[in-house]
Amino acid sequence: MADRSELLENYYEELDPDKRRSLLDQYLSGSAPDDPVDRYRSALYDYRYTNPKEPGRKVDNYMWALLSLMYTHRESLIFPGRNVKAVRRIMKDLAQDERVHTDERFAEAFTLEVRNAVRRYFDTCKSDNYHKKLFGVTHSTADEKEKQRCIDTWKMSVGVARRVGIEDEMSLFNQAVAEEYRLSRPDGMTLEEAYRNYKKK
Repeated sequence: MADRSELLENYYEELDPDKRRSLLDQYLSGSAPDDPVDRYRSALYDYRYTNPKEPGRKVDNYMWALLSLMYTHRESLIFPGRNVKAVRRIMKDLAQDERVHTDERFAEAFTLEVRNAVRRYFDTCKSDNYHKKLFGVTHSTADEKEKQRCIDTWKMSVGVARRVGIEDEMSLFNQAVAEEYRLSRPDGMTLEEAYRNYKKK
C-alpha cells in the first residue's frame, strides 16, 4: 500500500469520483478519528458528490458552482449588486467550514479541492462539444478553445469577484483557480496575463 502522503497526493490528482472515494478511504483508514482536517476532507467530498434530494444520483457540486459563477459574471453586467448574495452563498457552500479563513490546514484542503474541480473542468474543455460555433454545428480550433478556456476561467473567478465587489472574500478561491490555470499551461503564463493577451486580440 502507498504511504499516506502518496495517497493524499493521488487523491487530489484523481478526477474520477469513485476512484477518489477509494483513495480517500484508504487515506482515512490511517487517520486519527479526531483529526479535524481529515474530517473536513471527508465533508468536502460528501458535499461535492452528494445530491441530498437524490442520494443515488451522481453529481459534482463543485463543477456546478464553477459554471454558476461563470454565468453569474454575465448576469451581473447591469446590476452587479443583485448577485452578491448569490456568489457569497456559493462560496460558503464550497468552503463548508469557516475555518478555511483562519486555519492554514483547512485552507490548504479547500484549495486542493478547488484545484481538483478546476482540473476536471479543464478536462471537459478538451471535448469536441466545448465552445462550438454557428449554433453548435461547427467545432472550434484548438487555439479558439484555449482562448475561451482562459476567458471562462477568468470570469468564474476574478472576473465575477470584481464585478460584484468581493475580491477579498474570494481571494483564496481565486488563488486556487489561478494556480491550476497556470500549471495547465506549458508556458506557465498566469491567468491575468493570458486574459489580458487574449482580450487584446
